[in-house]
Amino acid sequence: MTVTKPEPADGGNRLVVLAGDRDSGDTCRTFIFHKENHTLGNALRHVLLMNPRVMFAGYSIPHPAEDQMNIRIQTVEDYPAQEALKQALVDLKSLATISKQKFLDAVTEYKQEHPECTKTEV
Repeated sequence: MTVTKPEPADGGNRLVVLAGDRDSGDTCRTFIFHKENHTLGNALRHVLLMNPRVMFAGYSIPHPAEDQMNIRIQTVEDYPAQEALKQALVDLKSLATISKQKFLDAVTEYKQEHPECTKTEV
């Protein structure tokens, strides 16, 4: 038996959708992200599980030598797993933007309160 793993197409696709079972319809899917690792996997899983319409979300790295991350999503009826993934990616991007802005604001505030720390000595 030969097992083939999905590879990015020549166009450089970094996301592959595996077909789900017929019985589960669109509510249960596995997505393969190429060139991604635990950083995205864990964050995306967390954001997915914050959605009350997501029943299950889990990720795995099939093998350390393979540069890919698999994420499995199962949702309630009439809510496609692909929609849940899209929403989670939007939410994660918003969360990252807010976190970055809060960090930059804190750095600016610290520099204003501690002007002596802004000069670096060589």
